[in-house]
Amino acid sequence: MSKRHEFEGNGARLAIGWDAPLATYYLQVWVDAFIHEEMDEDERETPQVWLGTSYGEAPDPRPLIAVARRHVPTIPDDLEQTLRGEELAKPARPLAAGDNTLQRLLRTLAGEPPIQQTRH
Repeated sequence: MSKRHEFEGNGARLAIGWDAPLATYYLQVWVDAFIHEEMDEDERETPQVWLGTSYGEAPDPRPLIAVARRHVPTIPDDLEQTLRGEELAKPARPLAAGDNTLQRLLRTLAGEPPIQQTRH
């Protein structure tokens, strides 16, 4: 994972960055209004919004930056350029040979039975 860029304001904090192994940009948002004293530490540290958790999910940082700005409007104007520079410095890593993650996802979306996992 690249450097995490963290911001806070307006009762929220967020982290945004580039994840080369997953070939995606990611965004995590914690909103203070959703955190209450009955929550344990793990619950408080789990983001309420978490985008960019699967391979290739967010190939463009602009939509994530737009969501981030709705929570923390003071995000710097050059964040997109910074994130794209990090992607160039650490390019996406292709899935390993034989990885059938995408094939399994497409079969699931098509309503087809799952393929059997084989162990080597």
